[in-house]
Amino acid sequence: MSSSNIPNGFKVGGVRSGISKKEGKKDLALFISEFPATAAGTFTQNMAKAAPVVVDIARLKRGGKFYGVVANSGCANACTGAEGKKNALQMCMEIENKFALPKDSVLVASTGVIGQLLNMQKFYGGVELLKSSLGKSVKNENDAALAVMTTDTFIKKAARKIKIKNGIVKIWGCVKGAGMIHPDMAGLHATMLSFILTDAQIDAKNLQKTLEKSVDQSFNCVSVDGDTSTNDTVILLANAASKTGKLAGKDLRKFADALDEITVDLAKQIAKDGEGATKFIEIEVKNAKTANDAKLIARTIATSPLFKTAVFGADANWGRVIAAAGRAGVPFNPDKIDITMGGIQTFKNGAPLNFSEKRAKKALLKKDIKVELNLKCGKCASKYYACDFSYDYVKINGDYRS
Repeated sequence: MSSSNIPNGFKVGGVRSGISKKEGKKDLALFISEFPATAAGTFTQNMAKAAPVVVDIARLKRGGKFYGVVANSGCANACTGAEGKKNALQMCMEIENKFALPKDSVLVASTGVIGQLLNMQKFYGGVELLKSSLGKSVKNENDAALAVMTTDTFIKKAARKIKIKNGIVKIWGCVKGAGMIHPDMAGLHATMLSFILTDAQIDAKNLQKTLEKSVDQSFNCVSVDGDTSTNDTVILLANAASKTGKLAGKDLRKFADALDEITVDLAKQIAKDGEGATKFIEIEVKNAKTANDAKLIARTIATSPLFKTAVFGADANWGRVIAAAGRAGVPFNPDKIDITMGGIQTFKNGAPLNFSEKRAKKALLKKDIKVELNLKCGKCASKYYACDFSYDYVKINGDYRS
């Protein structure tokens, strides 16, 4: 049996409390540190922020040390007014009380249907079950990840070990997300939730800065359907249990690189598990004037329903690529553009090529598709991760609340 990747000083677990209406589904997770941890977070910029997001932002702004994150699926606790916020706070306080943790040291996250109040009695019962369900085993990892899933079809997690000057540091993370995926998260100013744990010692300022940079090129570069959730949350806890000393300089850069690998890995897993998806798409825009220009164009292509349905049908319709790029609000010269789809060049120097449609269709029937757009007007690039639109996406979302 494979060994757990949970960093030193952390325990995780997941149980069924009954919050979720899905028979037998685990729906309550806890990620807890044995030692006080520094915390960082990025959250949805949707104006209709869910109660847990509002609570977390307030707690992180106050600063201090944290011991854990409690998360549920089956109810988003979004657009639920004063009672929703009260319930989110009560979730934090219940964990603090039952696990003898300091006041204001727990964060919270929720995912599920918007507009429904959390069943607190079921939550309280779930907390009792969590007491005996925490650990560091692979089963504990999987139970925690399963407990925050909604329409996801597989567990999404990633881990890295980093060799630094004074020893080994571990990073572990999980994510849930398959629909309502188009994160637009920033720092403290069906949903995507990610919880990342590390036993490294990093000060709050550097931890927040490192997380924001990592999220911007990973979770903020994935889209399933173009809808930004009310609940998108990424929380990173660093508890210093590796006893390798405060990271700085080269060691901090190593940590940042490993964190980037984890967040990109998790972001790709989201796109591969997009609701109804049959194909994973990586879009790369190259040789743009600025990285932001490249990202805006890649995002516009990734969220184009016409482009996504063409990929579903294995149709090398390059016209939908350049049309999407042209409405991204970024100036470029269309007469210089090159487009490659699935390794087949379809467009060169602003003109269509006489490519083999048969070869192109064969290439686009694969599960992993890469689309490249070369602007030839600079040296910057950006990648975006997406999936196709299939019939099943409509079926899943047509009766999501039932």
